Amino acid sequence: MNILNGTEAFAAMMAGRNILCRATGEMLDFDDLDLFPATIFAKPGYEFCIKIETMELAGITFAKPLTLDDVAEGQEVFMVYPDHISQIKYSKHCGEYFAGVRNGFAQADQQNAELQLQAMGELFGRVICYPPTIDNTGKTKKRRNRKTEEPAANDQNSTSNDVEEKTFKSQLDIQITKQGPITAVEESLTEEFVETDAVKLVEKFTAQINACVSTDAVLSLRPVFMANGNLDREHHQHLCKLTEDKLLEIDPEQYTPKIQPDNGLSVDELKRLQIEAENIIQSNHDTIEQYVLVDEDVVYEELLIDLLDRVAKSISPVEANDQIKFTKSWTTEQRKPLIVAINKRLVELNPPKTQSSLAVRIQKAEDLTELDSLEIDVSACDEEIQPRLMELVEKRRLELDPFTAAIGEP
Repeated sequence: MNILNGTEAFAAMMAGRNILCRATGEMLDFDDLDLFPATIFAKPGYEFCIKIETMELAGITFAKPLTLDDVAEGQEVFMVYPDHISQIKYSKHCGEYFAGVRNGFAQADQQNAELQLQAMGELFGRVICYPPTIDNTGKTKKRRNRKTEEPAANDQNSTSNDVEEKTFKSQLDIQITKQGPITAVEESLTEEFVETDAVKLVEKFTAQINACVSTDAVLSLRPVFMANGNLDREHHQHLCKLTEDKLLEIDPEQYTPKIQPDNGLSVDELKRLQIEAENIIQSNHDTIEQYVLVDEDVVYEELLIDLLDRVAKSISPVEANDQIKFTKSWTTEQRKPLIVAINKRLVELNPPKTQSSLAVRIQKAEDLTELDSLEIDVSACDEEIQPRLMELVEKRRLELDPFTAAIGEP
């Protein structure tokens, strides 16, 4: 826990961090700023700290991982790896450290780093107990003298006391340093070379996957290369495919893709279902056709009634005949009622001129000239009716010219 003065606390608060406060030198817990006056940053006798936000994963509560805004160049942080915790000095120029903080695999203290690793294992059904912590901060270590095989008893006692003292101090600082199963750490780890070339990383992980002899070893590699920020999505997909192939090779019974069983239908049953489906489709098709035919009949009847009404009200033969153009898509049988109505209307508009009989025309002759022409027509008629027609001619002549007829009498 970093203790801040008033100026540092005020700057952190302006940056959006939650600040806690307490009186200087007292062993009281830090309280929220709501319990203090607004001028607390300018008053002496108070110390501040940044409130640590926590999260819960798989039932385990731990501090939220550090972000890029939380860390500074050269700050000691604890990186979370699948099989250990690495204490390092952060550098933005190191791609692995940068990606680890960016992807949420960095904690400010060892305890929360171990809790985060245990929570990740619990999430996938794995139990991770006492993960080792490797110090990669570059601190100078005393090299053990291998020639001395029998250390003195007082050295053992002093070492034991130092360990107990350090453990006690670490408990007071809420930073527990656990020594895992690793008994010796190579000095080369302090000067570890971080590979950032994606091609070489893929080759490295491929060799590790091929060297695995158990499914647990293969599964433990997956989160390692997935957390590597120097690999692209295509590299991750390629390595995941290699792990799947390796799992299938080691334990084909468990990792062979399960073929979904069929529904157990026989060939006859499938044929029956197909016939039923075709019948349903045909039935729907017939129903649609019936609806179409019904609609066509209704449209035909309505149009025929309208055309018959137009023909009946037409005032000229052209208008009556013009209605036939609306029946181009009709059949001969459908067009027949309209043609009959048109012919009837044409007769009404142009009645036939009947020729009057010769006797009537003689009786209605307007003058003697017309009567003389009709007399010529009488001579062309049958001899049996000529006398009767001549009587009518003489009678009409008397009516037209009675004076001449009177002079001609004896």
